[in-house]
Amino acid sequence: MADLARYSLLAAVLILSACANVPVSRPEAVNVKTGTLTPEYSSFNAKVLSEAGSIDTSFVTSLRPEIETVTRLESAYTYKFGEAREQLRVGDAVSTSGMWGSSVRYGGMQFGTRTETRSDIITNSGLAASGLAVLPTVADALFASAGDPGASLAQQNLSVDRSWRTGGLTASDALGRSVAIEAPMIASTRLVEEGCSDLSVGAGKVRRDYAIVSNEYGPTFANTTVTCGVPLGFTVEGHGEYIADETAAVGIGVARRIGPFGTASFSYASSRADAGTGWLAGMGFEHRNDWFSVALRSRIQSREFRGAGATVLDDPIMQRDLASVGVNVTKDANLSLAYATQTTWSRERMNVIALRQSLAVGRGALSMSAGHSLEENIGSSIFVSYKLPFGFARQHRSLVQEFEPIILNPTLIQDYE
Repeated sequence: MADLARYSLLAAVLILSACANVPVSRPEAVNVKTGTLTPEYSSFNAKVLSEAGSIDTSFVTSLRPEIETVTRLESAYTYKFGEAREQLRVGDAVSTSGMWGSSVRYGGMQFGTRTETRSDIITNSGLAASGLAVLPTVADALFASAGDPGASLAQQNLSVDRSWRTGGLTASDALGRSVAIEAPMIASTRLVEEGCSDLSVGAGKVRRDYAIVSNEYGPTFANTTVTCGVPLGFTVEGHGEYIADETAAVGIGVARRIGPFGTASFSYASSRADAGTGWLAGMGFEHRNDWFSVALRSRIQSREFRGAGATVLDDPIMQRDLASVGVNVTKDANLSLAYATQTTWSRERMNVIALRQSLAVGRGALSMSAGHSLEENIGSSIFVSYKLPFGFARQHRSLVQEFEPIILNPTLIQDYE
């Protein structure tokens, strides 16, 4: 009987997806999406939109008898204040992170003009997370694929492996669900115009056992990110994050474009937790044009520093350095190189180097991805893939993008008709 109920529920989801394109009179609309995560899991998302705001909800269904048949992922109402940029979200949200901070999933409220987090943070909603729902970064995933479990990944029973089909990184949770990680290793620095209209304020409770149970919330959480453009072309950012009985951290970031050379940034933060009072300092530089791109990030921190993403660590990071270079070699070929290294306070060091090349061959694209860890007993890997589309293709150049070690999309963008 229980199996019949599960199959009936999945059938209902498929029927709803078939009806998703039914037109609704303006100014309101209804969007429904379904997807299959694995043969045992399906996802469902529904959103009702109007000129004033939207209501959205999502959940996953499962055929496995040992877990819940339906598990809620996110539910929220978003209200837009007329023509203003401000909006209010009530329900489940992802916190902003600033230049140096972490993002978490929480239930509560979020207000401001900026609601998205840094592009290097993995926000895929289909992954289950044990414990507090702190979101890992692509750098965390890259080190995890080379043998280091990583702070956020280990705490949440997440693992990272290379896809045998593409060579890209895939993250897997304890329930067997896996997703491709599609995000850059180094996020671009945000520069804003003069004024302090770029802000986000959030408060509520951190999600616990996200996508495993529906309505489990943990300690009280709050965070604030305010970014201002000041005279002389500087962008100044203030960011703070707080988890009750865990940690409180506050810091500042400064960035400026240095003429045609690129953008430089610096950040500093201080935290207070059971481990004591700690500090973090970071710096970065990036340059991008039509022919090549360079991005550098470095951070160093004291043993006692604890942000929202590292509240429980036996061996915290002491230093992490990231570098990437991308070059348009010819009209039809692109070469990207990335290097990442980190040292913990117990002097454990990891070095990872990755190379990617994309080349247009006929109407298709040939991609090669190689990775190597400089540590013993880790080894190397190389993946080669060729994509040949059906139909006709026209090719045009794209700007060089910062190295994304887990994506094998060719540099040439191809539109198929």
